[in-house]
Parts: sequence; C-alpha cells; structure tokens
Amino acid sequence: MSDSLPLVQHWIDGAVSASASGRTAPVFDPALGRQTKSVVLADQAEIDAAVASAAAAFPGWAATSNAKRQQVVFAFRELLNARSRELAEIITSEHGKVVSDAAGEVARGLEVVDLATGFPHLIKGGYSSNVSTGVDVYSIKQPLGVVGIISPFNFPA
Repeated sequence: MSDSLPLVQHWIDGAVSASASGRTAPVFDPALGRQTKSVVLADQAEIDAAVASAAAAFPGWAATSNAKRQQVVFAFRELLNARSRELAEIITSEHGKVVSDAAGEVARGLEVVDLATGFPHLIKGGYSSNVSTGVDVYSIKQPLGVVGIISPFNFPA
C-alpha cells in the first residue's frame, strides 16, 4: 500500500479508533482498476470494544423517548439526503456502479430510513380487553440490545 493513499479507520465509541491489528485490505476502484485507499481490518479486541461501546450506550438509548429517537432518525435522514450525491460517488468508486444507479440505491436507502421515522407509531404495543373471561392482554415493545449488521456488498446503502 502506498503511504499516500487514504486509510479508512474504525469508528468506535464516538471517535476514530486506530487499529491495533496491523492488518489492512486494499479498496479498488473497479472502473479504474487501481487501489484508491485501504481499510483497516479489526481484530477480536476491536470487535469486542465496538460491541462494548454500543452496549454501554444502550441503556441511555432505551431510556430515550420515542419522540427523541424519531428526531435522531429524522436527523440521520437529513444527513443522508444532504450528502446523497457524495454517497453515490463513493458507491461508484468502490463498487463500479454508474452514478445514476448508485444514486438510485441511495434513494432506496432513504426510503428505508423514511419508513424507520414512522416506527414510533408502529412500536406502541397493543391492548386487548376481555380476551378471556376477566383477562385483559397487553403488549409492550422495548429495545432489546445491540445488533451487528453485515450489509450486502452489491447494495451497501
């Protein structure tokens, strides 16, 4: 790897986290056929640190009202929308899609985020009275914890 190429680091606990693994992988621009950057590869300790950071943030997120969570998702949506062209260009440079196809992918991703902005109304739970003699039933929906996501390489947005 050339020292002049950008190195994409991990983002853990709200900050760039230099990797201790010592391992990197090249990122190629398929249209140009050349390496444009490198990405650091995590070791088990870094994965554990990311999960621990998310787990530490979870109680605060779980205690956050649905209205505030919705505001966070709306803010995320606005960031995606404002930077949609830049995101499409990144997808193009890393996956070889034409910009119009990548822009369509970003637009589809925004649709998913739009759906998520409505989740506070979808996660209210429910109440049914007298489902059996003298028995009422209710359900509540609460955050359960940290999840890991591996997005497909062909539709990263």
